[in-house]
Amino acid sequence: MALVFRDPDAFLKESFAVTVGAAATGALAGLAGVSAPLLAAAGAAALFGGSVGAALTRSTSTAQPPRIALRSMLGSVGGVLAGVGFAALSWRLGLGFAGTLAGGALGGAALGALLGIDEPGRARRAQLTGMLAAAAAGTIGAAALDNAVRFAVSESTPTTLTTATLAGAFGLWIAAGAGARRLQPQKDPLSQKADDVLEGLVEPLRGKVVEGLSTWTEIDDALLRDAAMSDETKAETTKQTRNLVDGLLETARTWGQIHHDLHAPKVKAIDDKLADLQGRLQATTDDVTRGHLTRALTALQAQQAAIDGLKTGMGRAEAAVDAQLALLERLRLAVAQHRVSDRERFFVELTAVAEQAGRLSDDLDALASAVAEAEALADRRALADIERGARRALTLGPGAVVDDAGAAAATDAVPAAVVAETAKASRA
Repeated sequence: MALVFRDPDAFLKESFAVTVGAAATGALAGLAGVSAPLLAAAGAAALFGGSVGAALTRSTSTAQPPRIALRSMLGSVGGVLAGVGFAALSWRLGLGFAGTLAGGALGGAALGALLGIDEPGRARRAQLTGMLAAAAAGTIGAAALDNAVRFAVSESTPTTLTTATLAGAFGLWIAAGAGARRLQPQKDPLSQKADDVLEGLVEPLRGKVVEGLSTWTEIDDALLRDAAMSDETKAETTKQTRNLVDGLLETARTWGQIHHDLHAPKVKAIDDKLADLQGRLQATTDDVTRGHLTRALTALQAQQAAIDGLKTGMGRAEAAVDAQLALLERLRLAVAQHRVSDRERFFVELTAVAEQAGRLSDDLDALASAVAEAEALADRRALADIERGARRALTLGPGAVVDDAGAAAATDAVPAAVVAETAKASRA
């Protein structure tokens, strides 16, 4: 099973914050001349400064002042407790090397829990993994810190520089251990695509996609249990199944996009705008005003024609999803028939499903082209009409008389042409 490391940029950011916080606190402890031994001072500084740095890093991603204050307080209090605990176990309680290891383990667990506590949507198992890995890193890091302190004392290195360096290294080591929570199994790209499509999908398409994904799982399980099927046949069946599921997801995505566009506030307001413009056109007697309102009305009617084309495309997409679901179910039954030794029938069904899936794919490509062409046609017609109206107004001048019948005829002619061309594009 392949593993991937999730969000490496965030890991680098949090590790940098922990390291800087730990090193800065270690430098301050060295400058202040604390009376604690170098081991206790460096370890406590690393846990306190690292906790504050981790809390501030996690909180800034939310960009909410109350959240930032809460995270900062949590990091400060947790860092104080972790630092005091490490100093007590490694120095005050007289536990020696065992106390140092215990302090490193507990401090690492606390810092690891702080780093993984604010991850929305992540599983508890990943957070627990990060905390345990940070505890293990803290234990190993404490042992290494003890040896490094012995070496620094023997070499009489500057206290401030030594405390800052050791604290920063200890904090970085624990942050690296906490990064184990970011390791996760590599997800099937098709499954990831299914999650992305389902995220913004609404009923009735959402339920149909879930049904198709369930059928896909049943087919895969049946293939695994069928020991009589050859590897080549399983590979071909899996290929056809994944192609059907991929086509189902693409069709559902198209349906979702059209649904979103049709339910946009501006689209919903077109009918109201049309009624308002028609009322104002009937109420006014000013020729120039009628000319402007006529052009606006023509543009809105062209948009209405494009909307009608989108509604047709939405209905076709839903029908295509129904067809893809039926093909998946047919393939599932064919796999079941193969398990009861009806192998000739299975190959006939597999071939038929592949042919039907190919034809459906061609139909969907034609649908996408027709919808896009209808939208582009409506936009071109509307823009051309507006340009002609503007040139005509400039030619005639503000005092010219505009024939009402001619204006009405121009208003009606363009939408009719748009509808006709839209139907022609859909048939294509």
